[in-house]
Amino acid sequence: MAENKKIWPARLHHFALTSEQPGELADWYVRAMGYDKKSLGDGYILSGAERNLLILPGKKSQVAFSSYAVADQRQLVEVSKAMEVSGYEVQKFKTPFFSDDTVSVTDFDGNVFAFGMLCDGMSGKDELPGRLQHIVFTTTQLTKQVSFFTDAIGFRKSDTVLDTERDPTACFMRSDPEHHSLGLFRAPEARLDHFCFESNCWNDIRDWGDHFSDQRIPIVWGAGRHGAGNNLFIFVEDPDGNKVEISAEIETMTWDQAPREWPHEERTLNLWGTAWLRS
Repeated sequence: MAENKKIWPARLHHFALTSEQPGELADWYVRAMGYDKKSLGDGYILSGAERNLLILPGKKSQVAFSSYAVADQRQLVEVSKAMEVSGYEVQKFKTPFFSDDTVSVTDFDGNVFAFGMLCDGMSGKDELPGRLQHIVFTTTQLTKQVSFFTDAIGFRKSDTVLDTERDPTACFMRSDPEHHSLGLFRAPEARLDHFCFESNCWNDIRDWGDHFSDQRIPIVWGAGRHGAGNNLFIFVEDPDGNKVEISAEIETMTWDQAPREWPHEERTLNLWGTAWLRS
């Protein structure tokens, strides 16, 4: 019998970001990221060819849900069964980008993760390359959260960061060959950390930097190169203070490639200079 790889391969397709000023935030993303905007009740659908986002009314800088696209109905059934066998409640879920048989599960921090198949006719255009590629959260219960995503859903550990006591401070997990589509950092509170759009090469990073300059959007971290993942990066912030990463050349790994360990130091997060350490 073929091995049940659960979520593998799946990719982050869209997520729902909440804001106390959803209209202003949506307009910023149209200007900064080139989205097409459409109303969704009191919120907005922001669509691109390979980067999609929902902006919903609510508390600032919270993620209502994150959605991963699976390949087909068979995989969706396998993911659902695997989560149920692990003892987690699987619920029907609706999101405008996915078909009606989408399901969701909630992690130990209350983050909702949806899994489904793409609807037709929901994509827009991308003037600069940058597909939505990963999302990262902070947590006060890192080990428990990592076990949830790896054991119940089927994410694969790529890199774990360890402090001097060998306690984990971060974990990067993959759901397809790219180094991580989900990351977790140990921190004093559970919240959104950042999300990332993957471009193709260093020249794309340059073009994004020029675009942000034209829009008077300052780069707040970078240019740099991550140790874990080996990808080039720059970061900007949206009006709510959410950190938005543009990345290029992220490392790829096979399904069975063994996870690695990194020390908790600045070089792990930025081989080129200073780093943003969460703990």
